[in-house]
Amino acid sequence: MDTLTNGDLLLKRLSLADAEALYALYTLPEVNQHFESSPFLPEETAISFTSRIIANCAFIWTIRLQGEPEKIIGEAALHHYDQQQKAIEIGGSLLPAYWGKNLMKQAFELLIEFAGQTLKVEQIIGKTSLDNRQAIKMVEKLGFQHVGVVENEIILRKLYQHQARH
Repeated sequence: MDTLTNGDLLLKRLSLADAEALYALYTLPEVNQHFESSPFLPEETAISFTSRIIANCAFIWTIRLQGEPEKIIGEAALHHYDQQQKAIEIGGSLLPAYWGKNLMKQAFELLIEFAGQTLKVEQIIGKTSLDNRQAIKMVEKLGFQHVGVVENEIILRKLYQHQARH
């Protein structure tokens, strides 16, 4: 599915045309402060970075506002899909100017629905650094529960409830 929307947000599948915006997002110190190391490989360009992300992440979308569909304000992704365990990880980043506006929560809601309905997962995993209180609070509001800590990273899980059809 190339586009997901809820009326306010537009999630559009990441493409190489989005390379400059994605690269710029991850060069911001506020965005990459919770990563253990740089998201970039040495000498990596916007195009090579975006190509690598697309190759390693089958389900990644840019986040845009419905009223400004040409402007990329973030990205949201599903990755590490485990068909045996019926599990997938969720993650994303947003430009700091859009923090605290409920936009990532809305993006995650769209991704959770996609993961449950399309991929038939039963659990969605979120991982972030222990000091990323904003992200932890946001996923807790979505029903994620703490399942563990590995080094400096908290692991949270949401069970997806498939609706029985009558």
